Formats: sequence, structure tokens, C-alpha cells
Amino acid sequence: MNDEFRLLIVEDDQQELDTCRDAVDRYEHEHQKRREFKLVECKNVEKAFSNLDNSIDGAIIDLKLGNQGDEGNEVIQKIEKSHFRIPVIILTGTPDAADKDFANIGILKKGDPGTGYADLLDRFWDIHNTGLTRIMGGRGVIEKNLDKVFRDNLLPQRDKWIEYGKNNSSKTEKALLRHTLNHLLQLLDDEEARCYPEEVYLAPPLTEEIQTGSLVKKKNGDGWFAVMTPACDLVKRGNNKRNTDRILIIEVEPTDTLFPWFQAPNLSNNKKGELEKAFKNNKSDYYHWLPKTDSFEGGFLNFRKLVALEFDEFGRKFKTPPEVQISPSFVKDIVARFSSYYARQGQPEIDFDRFINT
Repeated sequence: MNDEFRLLIVEDDQQELDTCRDAVDRYEHEHQKRREFKLVECKNVEKAFSNLDNSIDGAIIDLKLGNQGDEGNEVIQKIEKSHFRIPVIILTGTPDAADKDFANIGILKKGDPGTGYADLLDRFWDIHNTGLTRIMGGRGVIEKNLDKVFRDNLLPQRDKWIEYGKNNSSKTEKALLRHTLNHLLQLLDDEEARCYPEEVYLAPPLTEEIQTGSLVKKKNGDGWFAVMTPACDLVKRGNNKRNTDRILIIEVEPTDTLFPWFQAPNLSNNKKGELEKAFKNNKSDYYHWLPKTDSFEGGFLNFRKLVALEFDEFGRKFKTPPEVQISPSFVKDIVARFSSYYARQGQPEIDFDRFINT
């Protein structure tokens, strides 16, 4: 049996609440209790505020809860300010009044196709089934393990961290963040190595700074390039200057440039094998595959197509801040292969024949 999904519904129309409750009963029956919802019903803003806590997994919010007509936005603002990480559907007769800047999974107009409560329950369960709410929600894996790290790891070491903080507060805070993330990453040590393409990128990145592995596009074209300047050179020092006056970039070649038949239907086994070899980075030492996602077109880094630009020229030619950042764990592999390619030396060939033909 799956865990229960606690769904907050903010709606002042009793008939709508009854309809939603009936829909949940039918939905659970149709799925033989493998999908269970616990409805938390709220008819006004005050009731919603009193029920909003870390136990809620998702919300359906109507905007018109009184004379004003957009009271639901107050609930949305409460969710944002309280940092409740839950999927929200705004279901209203006045969608134009919705806060468009709020990160939600849909602003839907009552009565439109696909806005029935069974449809909405499907949407919520599909999200829940990815593990997103179990990881990021208030009762999720991250919250539980952050509590454990705080209690068992950081607090016992507090005297040392206090000492560091006295010398440099901001540096210590970043170090604590790194230290905490390293503890969370330990949870993945025994996991399978196979990843989904979306894991390769941070899109959009959380920082606007150019970093090793930042993917940027030209202002006058669609070509992608990856920043390969060493991380230590890109960091801004105390004088707000970097250790380099140039930025190193590598062109990303589209997949169909290397394989013109890439999009063709019914590929032969030989061609499929060639693609598999390339995707496993066995095609050549100077190619590195980047998978396609919704945020990035994918392609192959070509280590031979390397350019160094002054920062001013880079700023004139490329769009910043970067739209996509290659994730740190994947950047390490790219840097290792890039370094290995340019570090190869070779050696003089010995005349082996004189040892064999004797």
C-alpha cells in the first residue's frame, strides 16, 4: 500500500467540496486503495492558514473566497513565504486574477476539459509517484536527514565551527553548506550508477556566475559552448578579480552533425551500435557526449574546438547569465577526459622486429 497523500483544498463552495470528496472516494475505490488521499477542507483563508504545515503534500486553491475575489492569492503567498515545497493547482472561475509568478503546476478554469477532480488527483499522484513530495516535502527524505545531520553531526562539532565563524562568518557558512550537502550525498553511495539525462544539468542554475561546465549560447546564433576554464581561475577573489583574464570555451557539436542519419527511422543494428559507442564516449578521445533534455539540445563536446576569449569579448558574444550548468559530478568526468586528451605525450617507437626476427 502506498503512503497517504494529504491534499489541502481551499474552496468556499460546499457543493464543490462535496464533489471533490465524492471524487476522492471513487478514485480510491477504482485504484483499490493503492492510491489514498486525505482531504483537508478549508472554506476561507483563516482556515487554510491554520491547516498549512509540513504535513501537506499538495493543494487545490480557488481564488474567490470572499467579496474581494482574489483571496486565494493570500494562501499562495503564505505557501511561498513559509517555503512549503508542495505542488499547487489553482482551480478558479477567474484565472486572470491568479498570481502568475507563483511556481505551480497549473492555473485552471473551472469547467474546462481536464479540470475534473479525478483528473487533478491523477496529476497529483503522478507527481507523488516520482518521489518528489517524498524527497522535498515537509515530511520528506531531505527534511528527515537534515534533522539527523544537524543533531548528530553539526551540533556535536559546534565548538570548532564557532571558532571558524569568529574568523570569517561568510566563509564558515559556505563551508557548513558544503559539509551538509556532502552528508546528504552519502545517501547515494550505494545507488546504481545509471542516471536520467536531467541529472546531468542544473537548469536554470542557482547562481548567475560563470562556472566550469556552464553552457552558454551565442547572441547571434543558436550554437552552444561549454566553459572549461579551471574553477580556481573563475572564482572572484577579495579584490573582485579573477586569476585569469581569459575564458576557455569548447564548442558543442549537434548530434546530427556527426551522425546525419541520427533522426532516421529504423536504424540498422550497425548504426545503433555506432551511436551506443558514441554515447558511452568510446567514439573518440576528443568527443564527449551531452544528452538532450527539455532545457538543452544535447550534442558532443569537441575538445579540439577550443577557444580562449578575453572576458569583455566573451560578454559581447555570449548570452549571460548561463541558461544551463553541467552538474558538478559530471563536470569532473569531462575535465578529467579533457585534461587526459591534452596531456597525452606518446613515446618513441622501439624497433620490436629485431627482438622478434632473431
